[in-house]
Amino acid sequence: MPELWGVINVTPDSFSDGGRYLDPAEAVAQGQRLRREGADVLDIGGESSRPAGQTYGEGFEHVPAQEEIGRVVPVIEVLAGELKARVSIDTVKPAVAAAALAAGASIVNDVRCAEDPGLAEAAAAAGADYVIMHNRGRGEVRSPNTDYTDIVRDVLGELLAAAERVERAGVPRASVWLDPGLGFAKTARQSAVLLSSLGRFRKTGYRVLVGPSRKSFIAELAPNPGGERPPADDRLGGTAAAVAVCVAAGVDAVRVHDVHVMSQLVRVAEALHEPGEGVR
Repeated sequence: MPELWGVINVTPDSFSDGGRYLDPAEAVAQGQRLRREGADVLDIGGESSRPAGQTYGEGFEHVPAQEEIGRVVPVIEVLAGELKARVSIDTVKPAVAAAALAAGASIVNDVRCAEDPGLAEAAAAAGADYVIMHNRGRGEVRSPNTDYTDIVRDVLGELLAAAERVERAGVPRASVWLDPGLGFAKTARQSAVLLSSLGRFRKTGYRVLVGPSRKSFIAELAPNPGGERPPADDRLGGTAAAVAVCVAAGVDAVRVHDVHVMSQLVRVAEALHEPGEGVR
């Protein structure tokens, strides 16, 4: 059964829940709720990583490292320190990763495909797990980022090259995770192809994390009857379909916003895959 990684955005501008948990007390309360709902890991980010493209305009705003640290560390100190939750820090800055790990985080979630070796070095020094999410540039969903010869082969190749860099920095292979990076530097159709090819990622021997939750590719694949794209908080059905595919593929973790619903989905999907007497 895959782990559920619950998302907590301590930011004013994240695509789905920006501003909702900017106050540390609200973020801690949300972390407690997600744990009660079944989250195995709390993935905390202090800077939006929304990619530029038709849906998000020009994407995210960079946040100075000290400001990002000020957002995430008080939350991690409570959730990981006092409440003993497993916490992942979603960041691309080595200084932020180091501060978060010192505060109690045990996983680094790198959405920039191991671009900065300092991030892996911080994880290695702390004995932390390391998630490599495939990406190109700032994740812009447009050419040249979306120019692939073979989307699955190219993404896998770039992820494996990144894994080599992370391992050279001192992170053991057993601590490295791969994430295909749905929606980042990929069209909706390319994200769908990756979802249908997760078995090839699992064959690498690395643990696989997938983050389909509420992403724009769902809105593009399944617009409302009038043709408009549903907003982020109206993509629960599409997210559920994607998570069900992840369960069937045997991935190790899914990163989601709606933990309660996805926990129920994962448990039922797992039960349906267990050997039984068949349909009567």
